[in-house]
Amino acid sequence: MYSVFFSKIDEGFECVKERLNEIIKEDFKVAIIPWAFPVEINSEIFNNDYFKKGERRYNKYVMPLMDLGIKEENIFVCNCYSSSKEELINIINKSDVLLIPGGNPEMLFKKVLHDTEIFYHIKNFKGVVIGESAGTELQLKRYFITAKNNYYKYFAFYDGFGLIDDPFYMDVHSIEDPLYLSKLKEVSNETKKDVYAIFDDGVILYNRDSKEIEFYGNVQCFKYE
Repeated sequence: MYSVFFSKIDEGFECVKERLNEIIKEDFKVAIIPWAFPVEINSEIFNNDYFKKGERRYNKYVMPLMDLGIKEENIFVCNCYSSSKEELINIINKSDVLLIPGGNPEMLFKKVLHDTEIFYHIKNFKGVVIGESAGTELQLKRYFITAKNNYYKYFAFYDGFGLIDDPFYMDVHSIEDPLYLSKLKEVSNETKKDVYAIFDDGVILYNRDSKEIEFYGNVQCFKYE
């Protein structure tokens, strides 16, 4: 099935909307996993501030889904603080789409692997997976973050969920800077894999079964040579 890779969903959505309409049906059910918090929070803050219904962050992710024809009642926002492991697994198993927003990737990885223990169910999800930023990178088995995008301000590789076994690498929030882009070329040569630079207005669509890849908007490819 498909994986969708955004840097910023609000900037890249329009260029891939027509294609997503062919893949995502109006009766699909969606689970949103917005756990890439900058710092640890709690259930009350999650519901009443961080992902409050009708407010900015909620609308950023729910409105594009509704624009594809999905009913709001078929969109479930997973709360890692108030839902049990069994409840979360049940939601995932009943969903056709997982949407994983951006933010702090290490926090998101910790929540999935250790706190809720749903890692296996995300890794083996058979439906459409839509990722943004951290939610894009974490779909790989291993991913890198440039110094510009890293909370710690250095380049590093990290463990991901492994929905995709690293046929390539991706960079999110890429910028038109010669030094920055030369680093991506260097990574491609060192890892012997293609590196795709996804700018904020770019999107990659990847078929996890056929391995076919489609590009929309501003995406650059650095080929291993």
